[in-house]
Amino acid sequence: MLGGVQTHIARAALLVALAALLEVALSPLLTFGWVGPRFLIIGVVLAVMGLRELQALLLGFFGGVLTDALSGGLFGVAALGGVLAAAISLRIEYTRRKGEMRLFVAQSTAASVAIYDLIGLLAPLLAGQGGPSITGYLVGGMIPDVLLNTLLAYLASGFILSLITTKEERWT
Repeated sequence: MLGGVQTHIARAALLVALAALLEVALSPLLTFGWVGPRFLIIGVVLAVMGLRELQALLLGFFGGVLTDALSGGLFGVAALGGVLAAAISLRIEYTRRKGEMRLFVAQSTAASVAIYDLIGLLAPLLAGQGGPSITGYLVGGMIPDVLLNTLLAYLASGFILSLITTKEERWT
């Protein structure tokens, strides 16, 4: 796509790797109950913009596996969450109108964090590890978590997107 704005794949991969490291190192310190920043999801949503589908899905999977490998949680939850965040971001991007970048990022983050939280709730239940009640988790965990991360993504999206996108000039 000459003459347009594209995501640089190496910069996007570095963003996802940094987001995965922040998710493991910093997110547990900033979490209150079930509510905390989901750096991996925000990083994947921002990084996959402008990428092709396969690149985006692999980048989401890479970030999730890196998070799973470094954290002590149930393995596979973050990998599935990363892939689904990339898929949601790609699908919402198709409906985006020109100039609504921050709103698009906020919508993608909200949907992705909601799915990620549901996976985080249901995976331990399916593995037989038990967990909180679903209604208590939805009201006290998922809804505030979605709102917090949507706000974080909306505020940070302009700066982060300027770091990973490149403007290609048309050669005449």
